[in-house]
Amino acid sequence: MANLFDVGSSALNSLQRAISTTGNNIANANTEGYSRQEVTLASRTPGYAGGFSIGTGVEVSSIRRAYDQFLTQDVRARTSSSAYYDAYAATTSQIDNLMADPATSIASAMDQFFASMEAVANNPSSQPERQVMLSEAQTLANRFNYVDARLTELAENTNEQMTVHVIDINQYAQDIAQLNQQIVRLERTPGGSPNDLLDQRDQAIEALSKLIRVDVRPQDDGSVNVFTDTGHRLVSQSNAESFTLSSAPQPDGPMRVYLSGPGGSSTELTDRSLGGELGAALDVSKNVIDRARRDIGLLAIGLTDTFNIQHKTGIDLNLDAGGDFFSSILPVTTTSVLNSGTTTASAAIDDVTQLTGASYKVEYTDTGITVTNLATNASSDVVGTSITLDGVTITVTAFAEAATGDTFLVEPTGRAAASMAVAITDTSDIAAANAGGNVGDNRNMLSLIALRETNNLKDSTQSVYDIYNNAVAQVAVDTRSAKANAETETSLLQSVTDRRNGITGVNLEEEAANLIRYQQAYQAAAQIITTANDVFDTLLRAASR
Repeated sequence: MANLFDVGSSALNSLQRAISTTGNNIANANTEGYSRQEVTLASRTPGYAGGFSIGTGVEVSSIRRAYDQFLTQDVRARTSSSAYYDAYAATTSQIDNLMADPATSIASAMDQFFASMEAVANNPSSQPERQVMLSEAQTLANRFNYVDARLTELAENTNEQMTVHVIDINQYAQDIAQLNQQIVRLERTPGGSPNDLLDQRDQAIEALSKLIRVDVRPQDDGSVNVFTDTGHRLVSQSNAESFTLSSAPQPDGPMRVYLSGPGGSSTELTDRSLGGELGAALDVSKNVIDRARRDIGLLAIGLTDTFNIQHKTGIDLNLDAGGDFFSSILPVTTTSVLNSGTTTASAAIDDVTQLTGASYKVEYTDTGITVTNLATNASSDVVGTSITLDGVTITVTAFAEAATGDTFLVEPTGRAAASMAVAITDTSDIAAANAGGNVGDNRNMLSLIALRETNNLKDSTQSVYDIYNNAVAQVAVDTRSAKANAETETSLLQSVTDRRNGITGVNLEEEAANLIRYQQAYQAAAQIITTANDVFDTLLRAASR
């Protein structure tokens, strides 16, 4: 009878766990990140009597969660890509709207400015036409200032987003490391099955994947090691590294990204592809916002310089030689806060037609002074105390070993649009006539108007309109590409998520059927106990006679 009781009780205990697991599945059907669990039953070790093998019941061998490693990896990869392109497209769309919208476009302001110049050319001595031209010039300068201010705001917002992303990444890395520790401890326990912790860890890794692309490598002890897509370790068992940011030389410049390592070391990842929302913020800051500011700055300097040169060849209403129409724009040089204080650097534009829009890094190394073009990464050694590159002369303090490590950022065009301004305030100072002409002469004004189509910039290959149109076109291409990729990745993410959920998700109809099946089996197991009790009672009555 003991064996029959044992068989029945083992069935009751096992089926009770199966019913409990099924109920837990139903209860968590709408819980995000929950993976369906399934009880695996196995026969207990049989007993032997009279030379026969006799079953001793059933036991729960494991409670497994539904899981597909390859689909989970694919979901993480698609999550990272989708988040990257969504974030990238969101920012580039704002820049595209800013630069292409006639209400904020520099091109529309230039159209109005050159149209007002044509009115002056038609009536050179008329004060009303001159006043309109001066007003349109001020509007154009204000438009340059406005666009640069909006790009600066976007750059600062992007840096703030990066700060938030880094905080979240570090928190998720810590969470994964702690979950690793708990999972490893439970995995060592006989029958240990930390399914809920495994779900929590997968959810943390998926959230991390949205912020940065990761490579997850399972270990034999149940833990996982997490690496960035660049191959740098982020989580190793119960240890987590951390990301840090450092400000650019300019507060609104692209931030620098570092990852901690063993022994307190750190690795800079600024120029690496990081993926996710952090990678998108970094890339859009470097490749779109900064480039757009440099292109618009190149346009501001190019228009200012070529216009002023031509304007000064003419004479105004007072028959005096023309002066600067727009205020001169100077390159900006920023000193690193870590410099020794014994060195200086400055820059001057010698030939605006040779400007490329690039910024430059001046660095004192242990062997000399180098200047690096940050757009092409081409480096040149400074011989003496000055060097001329792309129409810009950079002058530095002579090399000294004590200055090793000093750096400067030289931006010929990066901040130029913010400095765009009209120099004259008197309409009589507009030099519409050629030198030697009279007040009714319009030849210099016609020459000024011709600058609209003249290829004076980028080694005499582009006009002022070409510079702006190319900048707008590049942003538009970036935006369309990011949006197209975002749509594709969103579709792929939805597809692979549906496939994974088909395996890991809870099907209420299936669970209801299992519940009925286990309930019926439980009732049958209870009947075994009842039968065993009846048999035992019969034996007792027979023995008492």
